[in-house]
Amino acid sequence: MKFVRQLKPKLSDDAEVIVFYQDKLLINNKNQTFIHPCKEFNLFFDINDLIAIALKDNKTLCTVDIAENLFLDLDDYDFVDLRMILGSLDQESFSLIGRSKMINYWRRNSKYCGACGKKTDFISSEEAFQCSCNNEFIYPKISPCIITLIHRGDEILLGRSKHFPKGMFSTLAGFIEPGESCEEALVREVKEEVGINVKNIKYFSSQNWPFPSQLMIGYFAEYDSGEIILEDEEIEEAYWFNLNKLPSIPPEGSISGLLIRSYIEDHS
Repeated sequence: MKFVRQLKPKLSDDAEVIVFYQDKLLINNKNQTFIHPCKEFNLFFDINDLIAIALKDNKTLCTVDIAENLFLDLDDYDFVDLRMILGSLDQESFSLIGRSKMINYWRRNSKYCGACGKKTDFISSEEAFQCSCNNEFIYPKISPCIITLIHRGDEILLGRSKHFPKGMFSTLAGFIEPGESCEEALVREVKEEVGINVKNIKYFSSQNWPFPSQLMIGYFAEYDSGEIILEDEEIEEAYWFNLNKLPSIPPEGSISGLLIRSYIEDHS
């Protein structure tokens, strides 16, 4: 599979499309697929609405973010919240859906120049938008974030954001500030959010996170000192949980869920 960004793609008869409406993903109820033949929907959007995001199995894979729900009368389809299906997606599906959502977000927010307000042009050779006022290219922006599982033997520290479903706890996360390394951001965020110090930071993995366009960089960190003091308005609760008595945690498809389950497996 090869990633591309083509605003006006040349489509073959077997081109396929991933469809979003108000950040919800179109699913075919019969086969539970999110990749659809373009020709099935050629009455619902113009080719100029499509962005080619990948070449997969010699097919052009596109995405589109429609302005109106044109599928209300199609019983075979539903729009679903991406967060609700994270746990059931394999890695390739999550990557494609995440890329699709991020590219739509980039297009939606790059139509006009942030410096002068004029409409931008898409430059095919750079696969980016550009304005004549400064000739700078506008590429998809990705915000890097750290996410960390803090551990203390058979206990892990989990917090609950006011935005989480009731009863769900997760690992701590935060954006990396300009000039910071990932590790420096981790130490600062943990101190700011729960008031404790950590040590022995070890890299785990990374994951694109399309809410709206982030790269989550995952770590394990060992507790060093301090008591839990909530100093961040985003965190409503935070506790040490024994591995045998965990609350509701994020699905395995999320890097937070992977961090927690990996630690449990290593200490079982």
